[in-house]
This record gives sequence, structure tokens and C-alpha cells, in this order.
Amino acid sequence: MSKIFIKKQSGNNLDNIPSDLKVDLRKKSVNQKQPSKTWLFLSIFLFAIIIALALNLWFLSSEKVDFVNLIPKETIVFSIINKDALYPQIFPFKSFLEENNFYGQKAIKQFNDYLDKAHLNFESDIQSFFEKEIAFIVLSSNPETEFPFAMILKSEVPRAQFSQILDKIEPEFKKDYNFSAQTYRQVKVISLKSFSNTQFNYTYAYIGNYFIISNSQECLKNIVDNIIDK
Repeated sequence: MSKIFIKKQSGNNLDNIPSDLKVDLRKKSVNQKQPSKTWLFLSIFLFAIIIALALNLWFLSSEKVDFVNLIPKETIVFSIINKDALYPQIFPFKSFLEENNFYGQKAIKQFNDYLDKAHLNFESDIQSFFEKEIAFIVLSSNPETEFPFAMILKSEVPRAQFSQILDKIEPEFKKDYNFSAQTYRQVKVISLKSFSNTQFNYTYAYIGNYFIISNSQECLKNIVDNIIDK
């Protein structure tokens, strides 16, 4: 086996090292990278989210919101709609929504047709029956539907007065839906199952002074449980 001899240089003479290879860490200043604007904006955004969540927590815990204790645990979206402020804003866009096939516009048009056939006017005969605030909730998907939602309205008129309106509309429902009624915890629950797969299925109930509309019986029954047990 051949041997390789390595000659060791005596001493630590730095003069023989090229100047471009010399690094003096004692004298060289370290440049610190300044935080970018992206991180600054991200921090502001996160701070805004924290403030929004804190305000939302205060809002939900406030006694001013009458629907907080009624929403199911599976709720992922909860909002309060002021119908008195909303309707005047969207009414000028009614034609635009119809022409552009806005999502849900078909159901709205169908409901208006039911009112016309029952000789009812939404603004004068129904809208005034309820308080201005409406609760709108969206829940986690369940075996019944992938997008369960519900609206909770609080009545300002005697139950018998609103029941008269339902008695006029329900015969029109029966023309397009399989109309059925059941009793859940002594509450009458109406189910509307469409004869056609292109239409939506609905369920509704009147309990106390609350009127609930949903596309999921499971969702509606959870709300009924909360109203009874609150």
C-alpha cells in the first residue's frame, strides 16, 4: 500500500492567506433583516380578528340577542338579520335577481306565487307579524342534507292570527309538495317533501311565539328542544 505524506506547516502565519479569504467576525457588522410589510399587515389582520371575536363573544352574551340560547350546538354560522332594513335595500334589485337567476330566487318566486293564489300580501299580511330581527343559522352537514339551515322569527301577533294565514297558504303547498304533519314534544311539525328532485324540501313549526323554518327536520327539532328546555 502506498503512503501519502502530508507536510504540516509550522506556525499560524496568517500573512500567507489571501485577503479575500480572511473573515474577521470581531469587526464585521451583522446586518439584521428588517421585518417585511407582509408580516406587519398579517399582524394587523390577526389583531383585527381577535378584536372581532371578542366583540362577537360580547354580542352573543348580551341579553339584547333573543335567539342566542335557541341555536343548536352544531351551528357554524349565526347571524341576525334586520328585515325592516334589509327588504327596502334588496327590493330595487328584485328585477336584477330574477333576470340573473339568483340562487334562491326560484324559491322566493314560488313562495310569492303561493301568496298570490291565497290572496295574501307579504308586506301587509306577513311581514308585520314578526319582530324586525330574524335569526339565520347554518349547521354542520347531517345525513338529511349537506347544507342544513334555519330561520327563526319571533311573532308579535297572537298565535291564532298567524294560524289563519297558514290555513290559507298550506292548501297551495299541498299542490307541489307531499304535505305531512307530526307531533314532536307536543309541537306540530309540518314537512314539505317535493314531488320533484329539482325543488327544495322544507319543514316548519310554531312553538310559543317562535316560528321556525328549516330544510332539515333534525335542525328544527334541535331548535325546538332548546326552546322547550331553555
